[in-house]
Amino acid sequence: MPALLCPRCKHTNPGEAVFCYFDGAELRPMHGGRATPGQLLHDFVFPSGRRCRTFDEFVQGCQYEWDDARDLLKNGTFAQFLGGIGRMDLAQTARETQTQANADIALHTFVSRLPATQVQGPRLEITPRRVALGKLRVNEKKQLQLKVQNSGKGLLRGTLTIPEGDDWLRLEDGRRQCSVMTARDQQITVEIDTEGLAGPQAYSSKLTVITNGGVVEVPIRFDLVASPFAAGPFQGIGSPREMAERMRAQPKAAVPYLENGDVQRWFEANGWTYPVTGPLAKGVAAVQQFFEGMGLSKPPAVQLSREEVSFFLTPGDLTTADVAITTTSKKWVYAHAESDVPWLKVTTPSVGGPQQATISYEVDSTLMEPGRASVGMIRVVANAGQILALRVLADVARPHEPFTRRLLRPFFAGAILALIFRLLLAGPADVYARVLAGSPSSGSLQSWTQSPTVDGTFVKHFVVVTWWVGAVAGAVLLARRGSRWSDIACGAITGAVAGVIGAATLACTLPLLDTLPRMVWKLIAAFVQQTSIRAEAVVLWTIIWIVLAVLCWTAMGAVAGFLLSCVGKPGLALLRRAAVPVTWLFGLFGMRNAEELFAFQ
Repeated sequence: MPALLCPRCKHTNPGEAVFCYFDGAELRPMHGGRATPGQLLHDFVFPSGRRCRTFDEFVQGCQYEWDDARDLLKNGTFAQFLGGIGRMDLAQTARETQTQANADIALHTFVSRLPATQVQGPRLEITPRRVALGKLRVNEKKQLQLKVQNSGKGLLRGTLTIPEGDDWLRLEDGRRQCSVMTARDQQITVEIDTEGLAGPQAYSSKLTVITNGGVVEVPIRFDLVASPFAAGPFQGIGSPREMAERMRAQPKAAVPYLENGDVQRWFEANGWTYPVTGPLAKGVAAVQQFFEGMGLSKPPAVQLSREEVSFFLTPGDLTTADVAITTTSKKWVYAHAESDVPWLKVTTPSVGGPQQATISYEVDSTLMEPGRASVGMIRVVANAGQILALRVLADVARPHEPFTRRLLRPFFAGAILALIFRLLLAGPADVYARVLAGSPSSGSLQSWTQSPTVDGTFVKHFVVVTWWVGAVAGAVLLARRGSRWSDIACGAITGAVAGVIGAATLACTLPLLDTLPRMVWKLIAAFVQQTSIRAEAVVLWTIIWIVLAVLCWTAMGAVAGFLLSCVGKPGLALLRRAAVPVTWLFGLFGMRNAEELFAFQ
């Protein structure tokens, strides 16, 4: 197929071409007439209804229908249309530009490559094109007015964007992007805020304006200068290095400005990281601490004069002591100390001195439990964060107790325990299991002379009325440990089984424990039978039996407590464990004095 010559630009095109590859003119006139330069083979219609018959109209449509055109390019509609009219070169251009990340830049590039001849679209101009702000101070704010102008025809549309990361640069409303839309000119306010920036340092960024009339970048630059120190002999200093050099020459003069925080606030105001972390040292040691934080002085190796100390105290003692932190280097030592227990108090939490510093502390025996060894730690944070520890052991002796009191306390403790336990058993064992649930003759004078196991129903009735105690105890025990509901339910089931076994065991043992009151009761019964007192008075004899059983148990408990005290520590430990439920009950009602009755030495 012979090559075709463009009738307008005289360029040679392939024989299969329909339009000129250079100016878009039709190479084969239609219907015998002359083709319109840049005419489209088919009309293109935008979503708004705008119809384009030539490339000039197509370009103008893209400029005025910028949002729709951007979407049509992105979804491939332009590439499909241009391929359909035989402009494979422009279809390839559409496919290449639609892959760009920024849709506005992609559309601008695509439109600029279309073979339009008579259309003059929008044209972007910005004033100023370059911004040099000179020197700014930390925490200074400045506003910049940008004038966006359209020196072409049509509607200039696009966006102005601030790069991510340059937080000191923002638009007036705090956003990082705004729309550009104007037929002539548009004012945009940009703010520069140096708060939090570190100086002295140069900062630069650029505003990117992408429109249908062009793409422009506006560079912005300024030099941030530090705010000078404004007090005392250090007035006018403008950098941390200069401050350190001046402190080295005048260390004593620097102490008040370090202690009152002026130096730290000056660092923070200039956006610098203050080199000192943790508690501030006192005196000239604060200067040494500053130098170490700045990396201008190597911290000395420090150690405590002792790592462990023991105290043996009596109740009411308040003992003071101290420990030294030292170094072999000819440098200042500073440290901050704190205790991890209330009875160990550091009285000089912040210390410092040349090559040595002394930490004082006190041990208060009133805050410790007598007869029990206590352990506390004093944690020391020294030069450059070196951590040391002093272990303090304290043992407080129990207060002296007279021999008679030590002898009688187990006696009365055993008596009270037996009295309480027998009173608790009176309801389920004597009243219910023997009288209410027993035979018709139960509760009479003669019935109390016999063992409760004679009728064969005592154990059963006693278990029925007391097994639930184990279930409640199991559920409460797991609930206090913060267990799940399923675990609490399992605890209740396990406790119920244990309650049945325990109740049956106690029901079988109780007749043996009631042997003494039953022997006394037989003597009472023999005497009553010789009088005119009614032997069938159930309520009367039941009350008398309970009183007698409680008195006998109390006497046996007193004897048992005395015998256990004679055994020594194992016997007292057994008595103390038996009293756990009672002491818990006393503590629940705030009866601390009664609870101390069972605190055996």
